[in-house]
Amino acid sequence: MQPPKVSVVIPTYNYGHFLDETIQSVLDQTFTDFELIIVDNRSTDNTVEVVKKYLADSRVSFYVNETNVGLVGNWNKCLEYATGEYLKFLCADDKFAPQLLEKFVAIMEQYPNVSIVGSYNEVFGGYGFCRIGPFKGLTNGREVREVLLGSWNKLRNPSVVMFRMSAVRKAGKFNPKLFKLTDREYYVRLLTLGDCYIIPESLSYVRMHPNTQSAKVRNKKHELILERYWYMTSVKEHGMPKTNPDDEKVDADIKKKAIRCAAVMYEMLPKLYKKQNRKIFKTAYQIGSSEGVLFTPLLHYFQPKYIKQLISKK
Repeated sequence: MQPPKVSVVIPTYNYGHFLDETIQSVLDQTFTDFELIIVDNRSTDNTVEVVKKYLADSRVSFYVNETNVGLVGNWNKCLEYATGEYLKFLCADDKFAPQLLEKFVAIMEQYPNVSIVGSYNEVFGGYGFCRIGPFKGLTNGREVREVLLGSWNKLRNPSVVMFRMSAVRKAGKFNPKLFKLTDREYYVRLLTLGDCYIIPESLSYVRMHPNTQSAKVRNKKHELILERYWYMTSVKEHGMPKTNPDDEKVDADIKKKAIRCAAVMYEMLPKLYKKQNRKIFKTAYQIGSSEGVLFTPLLHYFQPKYIKQLISKK
């Protein structure tokens, strides 16, 4: 049997109240050569009942994990089930415009060196606006990668972009150490393997609500500092060309982020009565020790503002 052109994957956990709208946006696509794979991470709501209504469509398949494997683990489960030439993630609370697959596939077919295709997107849910990124049309992968290394994720979440599956196989799985920066780090990897194309119109819709991933980590300042270090070390290992003139710049950035992690360790000292803070302290200690910067913040021991500055930097 011929595999589908596109694998649309929906990783979900307790989003049954959004799934009808999300699934229907896939089934309403003008491009029909796709498989829709829904992977449930042991939801405790009505997800199973919602999905059952769609299983009569032969393009729809449904998998339930044996245990909850976490958000990144569930994304990796989706990679295991996909068989298409192109891979399109759709977060369980988001949706597609009807022509998204048609237009994304056309770009992939026209530009065989493109590993990521995306578009502008609209935010909805209580308030709405269009998000326009800095890129438009065909852009060199290195140029986009450099922007992602230097700032926030301007390609947005996986609902907004499509991957070429041959690039995904080379890039491997999502990094389980990351949470907030998971997709951004993966984009950097894919962009070492090809270029990027952004269609300048809104073709995906990203829902904003209190339980989004970004909302869950918004106030986890110290965890994010540790994650930024892991992000850069993962980029160094997996997301850089073998011969890369920016190696020294990346190494310097890793060192700076390690110093910030060491500063976190000292900030945790008076707060070790909390279990979560002890975990952060241990991880920060390991990072500072491995990078040889464990005592660097102590050079400014009599300047407590220095540590606060390190903590506040991105």
